[in-house]
Amino acid sequence: MSEVRSNAMNFEAVKVSMQQNKDGVMLRLAVHPNDCPSDLHTDWVGSRYMVAMVKLNDQDEIETRQNEQAIQRIISSCGLLCREIDFQTYLGVDDEDAAVSMIREKCGISSRTEFRENVIAREKFIEIREEYKKWTK
Repeated sequence: MSEVRSNAMNFEAVKVSMQQNKDGVMLRLAVHPNDCPSDLHTDWVGSRYMVAMVKLNDQDEIETRQNEQAIQRIISSCGLLCREIDFQTYLGVDDEDAAVSMIREKCGISSRTEFRENVIAREKFIEIREEYKKWTK
């Protein structure tokens, strides 16, 4: 493993496109000229590489797949709860649409998809969900 690390090229890239054909998946990355390792320029087309990639968020922090899954669970949970009559009663509304509107208002969002980027909205929804769980007991 140390041999791999000592020979590794490190650079930041942006996924530009991806397509699949009979030979495999072709991944096209854009690399800033200042970040592109000189060895990459001189290696022959057809050279093989061991590749490791880590997704970064807008703050240049590593974005874990677990984080994405947790956010998706929050989005799904919101949708499911808004369908529950007990949750609607807890919010003081009469139907699913009103529950959705109430959650959007309380979380300061216009769509559940905003939970992906809005940490404060996610935290607010989690707080509402926890209060609801206590209310049901």
